[in-house]
This record gives sequence, structure tokens and C-alpha cells, in this order.
Amino acid sequence: MPLPLIDCRPLEAYLLGHIEGAASIPATEMPQRMHELPKTTQPLALCGDVDSLRMAREFLARKAYRVLEQTEWTPQLAASLMAQDRLESGVDSARLWQPAPLIERFVRAIAPAHGILPGKGLDIGCGSGRDMVYLAAHGWEMTGIDYLDGALQRAQALAASQQVNIQTECRDLETGTDPFADYADATFGLVCVARYLHRPLFPWMQRILQPGGVVIYQTFMQGCENTAIGRPRNPNFLLRPGELAEQFAGAEILLDEVENLDDGRPVSAFICRMRHSAVILRAATIIQGARCHPDLCDA
Repeated sequence: MPLPLIDCRPLEAYLLGHIEGAASIPATEMPQRMHELPKTTQPLALCGDVDSLRMAREFLARKAYRVLEQTEWTPQLAASLMAQDRLESGVDSARLWQPAPLIERFVRAIAPAHGILPGKGLDIGCGSGRDMVYLAAHGWEMTGIDYLDGALQRAQALAASQQVNIQTECRDLETGTDPFADYADATFGLVCVARYLHRPLFPWMQRILQPGGVVIYQTFMQGCENTAIGRPRNPNFLLRPGELAEQFAGAEILLDEVENLDDGRPVSAFICRMRHSAVILRAATIIQGARCHPDLCDA
């Protein structure tokens, strides 16, 4: 099987011509585009001019990647590729990165099995955007929220590289008030969260979910503190066993498992679908509680 190939020349050169199936990540941009690389266990191939090859090779070595093949870009190589019908031009760039396994499992297996069709989706704490870009590539109209503007800029660049559109919003999710107040009830058909836990958000998430809307939640669980990594250890950031099923009581549970990351830390693999009656009941509870004290929303 061919190695993933990174063309590390400047984008302008890549657009004019590149090897079929290559991914464009210029050597000068690699430190800002780490989220576009595969796992460090995946060996790589590089293509570029002498300087970009050297720069990319040195950077990847510092990040513990193995570069097994290098190809210098020359006019002779371009002519040979053209003769073999392997010369491509334009913005198409291969995807080397992967979304969270739970997101891929949802798209490939769970959504088809349950007749879940793409609609409007919200990625809470989206970071650099791999999950929402993957969902957007599979038909979801995605919005991502994060408090780091730099992460949102990387998410937009990632979406552009995959030729999909996303919306991003920079906002603080932990003010103590509903951070989704400008979203109408039942706005989204999907809400996903990865590696982020702020329990006061749970009822507000349910308010903006449509009847039949889906929650995908994967984050750290109790037991992370006992692994070799040893973090997070703050209980505010660790789910208890069965906690998500309790928080989304009344929803149809499609998946509720515990998985382990490559480093051994346990994470939730939770997917549920809101029932119509559960959405109405929870929304009424939120409205009544918010009039008294916002903390009641987390009861």
C-alpha cells in the first residue's frame, strides 16, 4: 500500500502540478498544520524541492514521524508524470488526517442503521475542526464554537483544503449563562463534543436539539488519573460511569460504551437521539429553573 504523500512545496507550485494523490502541506506551514497530519505511527513520503524537503524532514523528525521516501520535484519528474498520466494540478489535496473514531463510526454505521440524515450540526469546543470538517464533507451543515480564535482559523483553513463550507464562532462557553441564547429552540439536528466537559451545558444543549436530534459525546472518564499519562485528574473534567445516560434521560441511547485511547486513557463513546417528548419536557424544566437560578439547570 502506498505511503501517504505530502507535497511540501509552496502552494503556488503545488497548484501548477503535483503527483496524483498528494496532500499539500508546505514545509513552512507544518508547525501550524499539525492537525492535518496522520498519527505519528504512520510512515510518510515527501515530495518537494531541495529546501522544502530538508525543512519538512527536519520538522517531522522532531515530531517523531518517520519519512521513508523522498522525491525531489524537477522538470524531468513533471514530464515523466505527465507521460504516465499521473500529473495533477489544482487545489485537490488528499486527506491524511482522521476524525475521532466515534464520529467516523457514526457516519459510516450508526447514522445509516438508524435512518439519520444530515442536517444542521453544532460542534462544541471544535478546536482545529477535524470532526466538523469530516461531518461537513458527509453532508452536515456544520457550525463550530471555540474560545480560541486561532483554532477557528485553522478549522476554516482545513475546511477550505477539503472544499467544504463551515461556520465558526468564537465565544466563551463557561460564563454561567446560556452560551447558545442566540440559537432558537430545536435549531440543530446534531450536537457533538470531543474531549471537553462543562456540565452546565447539558440542559442548554438539549434546548437547541431538534426532536430526533443526535448527541455525539466523547470525552475523558474517571480512571484517566490512574493511567501512565495521569491527566486529566480534576473530577470536573472526568465523566462518571453512566453519567451521560443520566443527563440525557428520556433519549434513545444508540451507543454507550467506554473506549481507550492509544495511550490507555478511557473515554466515553456515547450517542443518543432525542425523543420528541423528552425535548419538550427538558425545555420546560430549563425555562422554569433559569428563572430561579442558573445552577438549577445542572440539577
